Amino acid sequence: MWFLYSLVGILSSGIFFNKIREIYTKFYPSKYKTFEDLPELEKYDDYCILCYRIKIEDGNEIVETEITNEDLEKIEENSKISYINIEYMFNGQFMKYLTYKKDITFPIYEFKVQPSKYKYYPESIFLNEVNITNYLTPYLGPLCNFYIDREEPIKLKDALRDHPDFEKFDFEDGNLILVSNDIPIYGKKCIVKKLPCNLVWKRHAAIDPKDDCKLE
Repeated sequence: MWFLYSLVGILSSGIFFNKIREIYTKFYPSKYKTFEDLPELEKYDDYCILCYRIKIEDGNEIVETEITNEDLEKIEENSKISYINIEYMFNGQFMKYLTYKKDITFPIYEFKVQPSKYKYYPESIFLNEVNITNYLTPYLGPLCNFYIDREEPIKLKDALRDHPDFEKFDFEDGNLILVSNDIPIYGKKCIVKKLPCNLVWKRHAAIDPKDDCKLE
C-alpha cells in the first residue's frame, strides 16, 4: 500500500514539475540558436526595389516596377536610353542608383555592407548658394561614395533633374560645395569643386592614416 502511495506521489510530482517547466519555457525560451535561426538582417542587408526610371534621350521617361535586359533592348529598338535611375530602399533608407551602363543588377551589392571605421559623409551640399543636400544624398548609396566603385561618375546635372529650380541652375560656372559631418581631429571638412563637375566622395578619407594613432 505504501508503495502505491509513493508511486502516485512521484507521478503527481512529475506532472507538476513538467507543468512548471512548460510555463517557464513559454515565458523564458531558450537563448540557444543555430546559424539558420539568426535573423536575416544579421547576415544580409535589406533591399527593396521601388521603381526603374528610364530616361530617354528625347527627354521622355519610362517608369517600371520590374524590368529585364530584354525589356531594355526592346526600348532601345525605338529610343536611345540616356541612363536609368533605380529607386530603392536599403535597410529602411531611401536611395537612388543612376547608371549610364544600364546596369539593372539588384541588389546593388551582393555582400553585406560594413560601416567604415569613422563615419564620414557630406552633411550639406550647395550648388553655388543653393542647398541641394536632400536631392543628392540618396545618390550616395550604401557605401557613401556615389557608387564610384561600380559605375561611371554621376553627372551633377542628371542627379538634379527633379529639382524645382533645375532650369535656373548654371552647371557650367561656379562651385559645388560639400561640407562633411563632424569628424575626430579635423572637425568638419569643406570640399569645393569647380563647375562643371561630377559627384565623387571618398568615404575612407575621413582620417589621414598618419593621424590614426592619435585616436587609439
